[in-house]
Amino acid sequence: MDYQELRAALLRKGQAEEDTKRDHSFFFIVVAGKKERATKLSHGERGQINNELLSLIARQMRLKREELQDFVDCTLGREDWLRLWLVRPGLWR
Repeated sequence: MDYQELRAALLRKGQAEEDTKRDHSFFFIVVAGKKERATKLSHGERGQINNELLSLIARQMRLKREELQDFVDCTLGREDWLRLWLVRPGLWR
């Protein structure tokens, strides 16, 4: 998976809001009426995301690595992701 694929999935499918005003691009989603930080990506990164970073991003999004791939491949829908978000603990708390 590369950075552009993940960014596109977050914006299009995840309906995330991107904040690029900081040292990283932060992606926010609204879950149960509350704005939550889903993940962050470095500005200007290109190419494939290494496995260690993919695992961290998946955890930030409250997904397993396989589920993150499914999310990008469009076999895990936004509603499925949000259901998982609500029952799994997050890293940002």
